[in-house]
Formats: sequence, structure tokens, C-alpha cells
Amino acid sequence: MNRTVKRITLTFFILCSSLLADDRIEVGDRFAIDDLLSRYSHSWDSKDPEEWADLFIDEGIWQNSFAGKVETILKSNKERLQFAKKLQESFRQKGVTTRHHQTNTLLRKKKDGDIHGETVFSVIWQYADDPLPKLKHSGVYRDRYEKTDKGWRFKFREVCFDHKLFEDTENARLVPDLTLLKPRTLAEHRKLGGRAPYFSHYRKGDIELVFIAARHEPRVGSPTHKLIEEVVEGFDPECVITEGLRSEDGYSPERLIADAKRREKSGNLPEPLYAALLCSEREIPFIGGEPVPVVTTEALRAVTKDDTDILGFLVVRHLGQVRREQPEAELDDKVKRLLPRMIQQFELETALTVDQFKDWYHKTTGRNFSAENLRRGDIAPIAIENPNLLKRMGIAAMMAREKHLISFQSKMLLEHRRVLVVYGSGHLVYESEVLEDMLGKPIQKGASW
Repeated sequence: MNRTVKRITLTFFILCSSLLADDRIEVGDRFAIDDLLSRYSHSWDSKDPEEWADLFIDEGIWQNSFAGKVETILKSNKERLQFAKKLQESFRQKGVTTRHHQTNTLLRKKKDGDIHGETVFSVIWQYADDPLPKLKHSGVYRDRYEKTDKGWRFKFREVCFDHKLFEDTENARLVPDLTLLKPRTLAEHRKLGGRAPYFSHYRKGDIELVFIAARHEPRVGSPTHKLIEEVVEGFDPECVITEGLRSEDGYSPERLIADAKRREKSGNLPEPLYAALLCSEREIPFIGGEPVPVVTTEALRAVTKDDTDILGFLVVRHLGQVRREQPEAELDDKVKRLLPRMIQQFELETALTVDQFKDWYHKTTGRNFSAENLRRGDIAPIAIENPNLLKRMGIAAMMAREKHLISFQSKMLLEHRRVLVVYGSGHLVYESEVLEDMLGKPIQKGASW
């Protein structure tokens, strides 16, 4: 037998030996273990902590390690259930969708009959307003399995991350406690707030948040505009969150910058646009803190089943902004243009003419519709006893906005170290207790930086 034939024969023998060794694991067991791996991904990604914990024998071990250093060890299904509930609830509040991908599984049967496995994994995250998912983790699962009366279960699973423990792991636990969010009375506004404009500066570890409690005033050179300029210059934020712009519109939309430059020439530049203009000049990314309109619609439908009431409220709310920025505007023309716009934007199933809107306004408030009769207090989200319909809708809309804004701030703090928020002072009053719970008490407050 020549040398070439010997080599071929030896190679064939080695390959056959490997195949025979792999075949010692029954095909049915292979399929069942493969199903176990799939259930691991599906149960976690669907946020089902009970099913996820049940994939282990009770005395089994789950642990994770970062670049070879063990971080967390869970030694019972009770511990795993508590761990999963807490982490998955934080994902819900932040609007995080996870997808665990497992590939290239190798199974080996040891001499003692135990089956061990290794599986390559990658994990992607996507926030509700992210246009695309992002890779978060990669690594290898190292497993040992056990066959039970309920089928195959994990006896041991180590999540071996390729990377080191993120520096912001502590900050990744910045989960806002939304149960602390509640409507505030006028007395609470006075106690928790200050004379706007002012700022509150929070710090936790190496992250910082500055919240400018603005007074809505469109005049360039106002105290609010001056404070924004001072904070942008002195704090040097890595990202700015502005009022009136939807988060889903993404970073630094060009149309908004163009609008700000156009309006700057007239001297009439609301503070969110002014902040956007400063960011553009300094190449600081800015982004809106508003939810998509349907979030507000759903919140308002919890107050009233009549979309006509919702439409009327939305028009009245917007007219308050018109009166601030364009005090000489003809309201009837504004209402005529607003009605179809609000219907489309908030996906309402109703329609009103200008006259029908005026009738609705009179019926709801007891006053004729006019610029003089538009009262900010009608829809101001301030808690009172026995609030009327407009007041209840004002509070519901505010709560929906705050839930989104607080969660969005938490997300931005994970992506940027220094975040500036420019919003009306009432928003900080609503959020102050939540922010202090999440970040600690402000390290400074003031009317000038």
C-alpha cells in the first residue's frame, strides 16, 4: 500500500470514528436538546420568566462571565425566576426588545454518560423608537444537560461573554420607578419646583443629567434662552432632549434646524428651537422627548370614549401654544387648519367644522369661544378635587408624555454620559421624585449656571 493510500485510509478511519462517537447521542435526544436551546431564546425574548426558569433542574446552575471573569451565579429556579422577572420588567419599562440567536451547537457525550454542549450566541437589542436593532452581546454558552420526567433540562449553563463587563453596567440598572409618577397639586408644584427658569443637575457615577425647567417664552434673549445658552456652554452635554419633537424623528432633523434658523431672524424663537440651533452650531446631537401621537390618543381614550372630546381638547391645547408664539393670530383660521391635522395625526374617528368646535367648546366650558376665554388653567395638568373633563384629559396626556420622557431619558443616559433636557417647568415637577429615586438628589439647582 503506497503512502497516498495510507493517508486516505487513515483520514477515512478518523472521520468514521468521529461520526461513530457523535452517533452515541440518540437522534431523539439531539432534537430534544436543540428544542431546549430554542425555548431558552424564545422564553427570554418573549419575557416569560416562569417558562425560562423551568428550563433548568431546580438545583441547576446558571452563571455568566465577562472575558473569563464570573459575575453572577444563580443556584436555584427561585433565584432564576426573581432574576428574570426583575430584568425583564426593566426591559418592558425601557421598551427594549431582545433577540437571542444561537448557532453552531456542538454536543459531546462524556464517558459518564453526561451530555455537554457549546453554542455560539449573539444578542441584539432594539428600543421602541430605534429604526434598526443593534448588536449588544456575543459569546458562547457552555452547557450540561440532564434528562428528567419533564424532558431535557439545563443542569448547568454558563453565559460566556466575549467582552468585558460594560462600564455602564451599574447605570444599566437606571430603571425609572414609574409608580412614583402621579398628578401634582398646585401646592406640590410650589414645593417641588422653583421660579422658572431654573435647572436641576443630577449625577450618578459617571453619568450626569441636567434638566432645565423652562418658562415658555419665545422671545430671544429671555431668561430661559440665556439659561439654555449658559448650560450648553458650561455643562457641554453629549446629547440634548427637547420638547415638542417626537423621539421617533431621530437625531438632529434638518427640517427643524432650518425652521430655527428662519425664525431666529424674526426674534421669535421658542426655547426648544433655540436649544436645537445651539446644538447644531456646536455639533451636539439633539432629539425630541415626545411619544408618538397614538400614545396620547390611547391615554385620552381611557378618559373619554368620544373622539370628539379628544379632538376638542387637542385643539384647545395647541391654541395655548399659538397664543404664546403668535398672539395676534386669527383663531378661527387656526382652528380650521388644526381640526383636520389633529384628526389625521392622532388617528381620531370624528370630524368637526369650526362652528361645531365652537359649540363643543361652549358646551364643555360654559363659555363662548374667543381668545379672551381661552384659559390655560382649563387643561393645565394640576391635580384638583373633582376635575372636569378637560382637566382629566390634560392630566392623562401629561402622564403619557412623562412616562415616555422619563423612560427615554434613562435610555439616553445609557448611550451618552451627559444629557441635557429642555422642557417646561411642570415636567420637572412631575418627574422630580422619579429622577431622585433613579439618580439621587440634585447636586445643584439654580437659575444660572
